[in-house]
Amino acid sequence: MTWLLRLYPAPWRERYGEEFAAVLVRQRLTPGLVVDVVAGAIDARLHPQIQSSNQTKGEDTMTFEMLQRCAAGGPKLSPSDRRIAYWLSIGSSLAIAILYIVLTKLYREAPAVQAVLWTSAFFPNFIYQQMVYLKKRSWLTQGLVLGAGLSAMYLFMVGICLLGTHLHFPGRL
Repeated sequence: MTWLLRLYPAPWRERYGEEFAAVLVRQRLTPGLVVDVVAGAIDARLHPQIQSSNQTKGEDTMTFEMLQRCAAGGPKLSPSDRRIAYWLSIGSSLAIAILYIVLTKLYREAPAVQAVLWTSAFFPNFIYQQMVYLKKRSWLTQGLVLGAGLSAMYLFMVGICLLGTHLHFPGRL
């Protein structure tokens, strides 16, 4: 699995490669892991934070850097950012709820309509998480990620709802 390291820029590999290789060796190869590593490599290439390979290693090892980016131990939202995330969560939940009510009146309980309901249950948490991860990104980037996340979540829920309508349970009236 260390072949995934070659996706990262050379300065990054010089600084973190040994530590990251040790982490990769202990992981089971899954599609999710490959996607995470590829996304990290893209981020490392688009937003290089290592200026030269002459930097000394200090307390800011790769593990520390990764913890800084995660929601649990990473960047905290300022009070104004929390308010924005709060209002985005509430506003999007209300918009999705209104959309659900309108679609239910028009199309009854079609699977695509039910998927709107289930998407509204998870989307507010997704907004808050993305506000943490994308705190330093532009509003356009944040909007694109939130829109793509909402779309992916909705499509996933449509698939689940369609699957649920095609399942037949014996003994059910």
